[in-house]
Amino acid sequence: MKKQRETEQQESVIAPQEGEPVAKKQTRKKIVKRILLGVLCFLLVAGGSIGWGMWSSRYPDRINMGTACNMKEMNMSDMGSMCQAGNSGSGTPIDTLQAPQTAAHIDTFTLTAQPAHLSFGLGNASDAWTFNGTSPGPTLHVRRGDLVIVHLVNRLSFGVTIHWHGITVPNSADGVAGVTQDAVKPGQTYTYRFLAKDAGTYWYHSHQESFEQTGHGLYGMVIVDPAMPIAHDNVDTALALHTWNSIPTLNGAMGTVHVSAQPGQWVRLRLVNADNYPYHLTLVGTPFLVAALDGHDLNEPTPLTAVPLSIDGGQRYDLRFRMPESGPVALLIAKDGDREYAKTPAVLVGQGQFVSSALPSLNQNEFNFATYGQPRTDPITLQSHFDATYSISLGFTLGFSNARPGPVFTLNGKSFPDSPEIVVKLGQLIRLHFENDADSGIHPMHLHGHTFTILTKNGRGLTGSPVHLDTISVRPHESYDVAFYADNPGLWMLHCHNLYHANHGMDMMIVYPNISTPYTIGNASGNFPD
Repeated sequence: MKKQRETEQQESVIAPQEGEPVAKKQTRKKIVKRILLGVLCFLLVAGGSIGWGMWSSRYPDRINMGTACNMKEMNMSDMGSMCQAGNSGSGTPIDTLQAPQTAAHIDTFTLTAQPAHLSFGLGNASDAWTFNGTSPGPTLHVRRGDLVIVHLVNRLSFGVTIHWHGITVPNSADGVAGVTQDAVKPGQTYTYRFLAKDAGTYWYHSHQESFEQTGHGLYGMVIVDPAMPIAHDNVDTALALHTWNSIPTLNGAMGTVHVSAQPGQWVRLRLVNADNYPYHLTLVGTPFLVAALDGHDLNEPTPLTAVPLSIDGGQRYDLRFRMPESGPVALLIAKDGDREYAKTPAVLVGQGQFVSSALPSLNQNEFNFATYGQPRTDPITLQSHFDATYSISLGFTLGFSNARPGPVFTLNGKSFPDSPEIVVKLGQLIRLHFENDADSGIHPMHLHGHTFTILTKNGRGLTGSPVHLDTISVRPHESYDVAFYADNPGLWMLHCHNLYHANHGMDMMIVYPNISTPYTIGNASGNFPD
């Protein structure tokens, strides 16, 4: 019996030990099943969230930007003027906001949008979309006061428009697909007509899918000369900065652009940044003046020597200098973030050899328009009475924009088409406060149809010349106050001219009440301005 009890005790001990591996296997299976179930649930939730985010962020089939479809008074929190049903409503039709039919002097041009294979030098070439077979397209020279008529012919396989950047045009000529016109379809033509009201340096580019189309070559420059020629500019050269194959070019050339000039002559270089990000540039070989910004003269500019200038997307600089008695004058450029200028000059003016060992430092203080030149009386000052003031916060998040996951750039926390609108009334003086309070990058904010006066930079008033711009570059943790007269009725875009940022949401509208448009943004029309 004793032996039998010992045997039973041994069996009772042995039995659980033999069953233990089976239990562990079952436990492992349960754990694995739970993990797989958890992963499946996570994937379902994540997939559902992504799917919902993509679906909910896509543009509606029709977005009508006309204010006539909602007649209530609106402020920065109201979104009532976007009629997604596409009803243009009553009110002043946008097509009636036109320039005169005739004038004493008329300048007529034809710009044909067409494909081309371009050679940039240094063994680089690319397929491109062009105006008249070149990129940049032809520089249009007109005089102040002239009526400008431009016929756009589209020989590309997709719709295009032309926006006249910085030029105060009537709203019907603004060239924004889905707001002021339909994109011009393949084989069609469209005519723009506007008065050249202000002398200066301007440019043009497509505003249908402008990130893609401007980037692929659909841009050019416009020079509005004074009604009476300026005799002291012996040499006047327009230069468009644009990147091809990750290499900066000026007027489509990857090598040095040579400009002829004689000792003692006055030279004006008109520069436009047709890219999406800032460049630094300077002149060496002689002191120079910053004569104008965004086409508008500065008062009593003072000579600078090798001072770095920052030029952001959409901005323009007019640089003036007198040729020295010997040696060339070189324009040097560097991408934002580079530690030094490129050793090969972007432009060489005059005769002689440039010595690359003489490159100036990029570390010195850069040009500051807030303290440059001399004060003078201006129609808009900090002491002016402002009829309305709006704050615009420039931001960034990760999410969805028009059914695309990735970066989203915001205005007051919203991305287009959900970004807030500003409604202004004819004759009002409007103040805007831009604040880049996040590390969301540099934002060159461009206002269509108007020129604004800079009031403050980082809360401080300007101490130099009055500054009038259409594009203000706002860096992280910077702020600007600007003001403009609401003197050009219509539906106008305000957006970042880093066109990638605009393409991913950084757009809003400044609109006058009771304006109707038959055009819509969205899949139904195929109009996508950015």
